Amino acid sequence: MIKHCLTALAIAGLSTTALADDPNIEPGMWETTSTVTLDSPQFSLPPQTQSSSDCVTAEDVAQGDAFLDDNEECEITNKDIRNDGMNYSMRCSNPDGSTMTMDAEMSFDGESMSGTVDGQMQSAMGEMTMKVEISGKRTGDC
Repeated sequence: MIKHCLTALAIAGLSTTALADDPNIEPGMWETTSTVTLDSPQFSLPPQTQSSSDCVTAEDVAQGDAFLDDNEECEITNKDIRNDGMNYSMRCSNPDGSTMTMDAEMSFDGESMSGTVDGQMQSAMGEMTMKVEISGKRTGDC
């Protein structure tokens, strides 16, 4: 569940819908890093960091497909996109019955981006809170 939600976070963090003002994201190769911290009354896990590198084209940004992969388990419930960033809320449901709700705040600056995501997860192991710190930078042409 967490792996799918992290993928959805990276995707949603840079995906857009039809906009009057495109987000300030320069096309090219992007390296994105996210650090996830999980905490619950039962246990805490040390922060986990993941990085990925993806090609983002001008068409991806214009069509709202930058970093977009389909994830049937997650639904964006609220999205406010601006040239300098976006805020969004997401809800994910897993076939095992666990659910996660997340609120995110992202900033775009042409060749870099950063953001945070706060989440609440309900699972068979109980309630957990999640904090994600996300950063990305353009590393060159595709």
